[in-house]
Amino acid sequence: MSLITRIRHLAQFRLEQFILRGVVSRLMVIALAMVLIAAGAGLFVYAMAPLPSETYPDAGSAIWWAFLRLTDSGYLGDDEGALLRSVSTALTITGVVLFVGALIATMTQWLNDTIETLEAGYTPIAQNNHVLILGWNNRTAAMVEDLVQSEGRVARFLDRHGGGRLHIVILAERVSPALMQEIKDRLGRRFDFRRITLRSGTPLRLDHLKRVDYLHAGVILLPTREFAADNSPDELTIKTLMSAAHSDDDVPAEQLPLVVAEIFDADRLETARRAYPGPAEFIGTPLIISRLLVQNARHTGLSWIYNELLASHDEPGCNQIFVRRCPELAGQRLVDVAGRFDKAVLVGIARDGQLIALFADAEDRVTADDPLAFIAREFDHCRPDRDVPPESTELRLPSARDNRVSGTRRVLVLGWNQKLPSLLAEFDAHNREPVDVDVLSLLDTAERQTILHRKGVRLSHARVRQLEGDLTSHYEVEQLNVAGYDNLILVASDWLGSADAADARMLLGYLVLSRVLEDVANPPRMVVETLSNDNEKLFDVANVERLVSPDLQASVLTQVALRRELHWVIEELFGAGGAEIEFRDAEALGLAGRQPCFDTLRAERARHGEVLIGVLGGPNRPAPRLRLNLADKQAPIPLAAGDELVVIAVG
Repeated sequence: MSLITRIRHLAQFRLEQFILRGVVSRLMVIALAMVLIAAGAGLFVYAMAPLPSETYPDAGSAIWWAFLRLTDSGYLGDDEGALLRSVSTALTITGVVLFVGALIATMTQWLNDTIETLEAGYTPIAQNNHVLILGWNNRTAAMVEDLVQSEGRVARFLDRHGGGRLHIVILAERVSPALMQEIKDRLGRRFDFRRITLRSGTPLRLDHLKRVDYLHAGVILLPTREFAADNSPDELTIKTLMSAAHSDDDVPAEQLPLVVAEIFDADRLETARRAYPGPAEFIGTPLIISRLLVQNARHTGLSWIYNELLASHDEPGCNQIFVRRCPELAGQRLVDVAGRFDKAVLVGIARDGQLIALFADAEDRVTADDPLAFIAREFDHCRPDRDVPPESTELRLPSARDNRVSGTRRVLVLGWNQKLPSLLAEFDAHNREPVDVDVLSLLDTAERQTILHRKGVRLSHARVRQLEGDLTSHYEVEQLNVAGYDNLILVASDWLGSADAADARMLLGYLVLSRVLEDVANPPRMVVETLSNDNEKLFDVANVERLVSPDLQASVLTQVALRRELHWVIEELFGAGGAEIEFRDAEALGLAGRQPCFDTLRAERARHGEVLIGVLGGPNRPAPRLRLNLADKQAPIPLAAGDELVVIAVG
């Protein structure tokens, strides 16, 4: 390559680099080109003129003459002579192309780039007490909806943080109009763009965390990416926690914002606690979903209870879990104040990271700072509105602690996902109930055993058999004799890469099961995990209970974010051991045909160390079959065979 060619390439490269610096550089190139053209044309006309004229007596005047023709076509008719008219025409045409065309194109491109940059969400924000969601997944829109719906909880959360209005900030990998549209579709008329801000970035980088002003957030929500390609969502979560903990501003640990982080692998919960020294709640929501699936298999009808208690809404008539301090009860025994609440059911005390159930310790006393846990319709109902517990008719009834399946419970799990190790461990934790669990999946059985080993799942009670097969194959499912099982659990497969694909496969498997069981008089109870509430109506069958896991996971995260003590209550009520929601058969208790009131039943179950929270009507009862925290606790409750009392029992 010749020297001249290299010099030309170098000049082109330098010009390219200069132009790409930005709009100012481009404008400078345009201005330089105009100056050079005006100078060249002016000097040419000046040199070609036979004598100096009044129009351009010197070279500078000639250059100015050319510049005016280049920038303003209105001067074109003032020139006389073929030479001047030819040059001025050429200058005017060049000016239209260069001055007008290039300038407009450059400014248009700059405006487009600026708007795209603003829409992409790279501008840092300055907010106080905002709710920050780090990352976007299939549950983000549901979390936003829960926050917007939970008006009462949000108002109390903001009051504790100095007031203001709800502002939600989401840090996504790349912001696009599609993300905002998904939120709009979810919220409908409740959508307000002033309350929701999207920013592009990754929570793994500290400068991107500063972009969303994370140090001034009221609470940070850190959900896991359930369909992560590398299948290691907890590693990203823990890295994010470490980035947030080591700010350049040297913020003390106690001044760091509250983090509510989702941890997929229960073995990494303690590691996550070490990664973030500030206030934090680490929630194993997949573990909670596994517990709910297992408990729903053990207790028919439980899905109706947790769908009501764990839902984030302020709908009238629906019960939720609340925590509230009642300093006026300080010094009194917890068991003595249970009947002081006419519109709520006292569950226990949320103290020191755990729920102390109502009858766990008869001598436990309430302190002024103790948050009491309630089941109620409204937060304002969680206050003592009775001076003394009401008089109630004494009933002498048996304890009626029974299991639903006599002998060994047989369970068939169809599908495989990252929740399965926790689900099998949960079955094994109930060591008073013999259980055989068969797992059918396309995943190689040796790989499943390896996963269980790496997760530290050591089964000492439950007998688990790994079966290799396709849940969508009618032939293979028919060979299993599914009618011989007590429970069928159909789980969504997270290895398919998306929630839509997982739900599509799960629905096909459900249809195959329905076909196999269509001639069975008493089919086994079925629990279905779906990833979209759009599919909820498809399982409206008598023997099928459904669980929309993304909505429940989102609800748990948002509720704990607004009131962290709720985590302790949820862990206790929906976990193995400790307090547990159970059912008591009314006929076995001798209550069929009788009409006791709620207060009478509550006092009777209290003798057995149980908290009565509601009544579940039998299969022949009209909807709604489930009635939690009855509004009139003195009204008679007609009970019949098939009805059940819903209680919280201490294991």
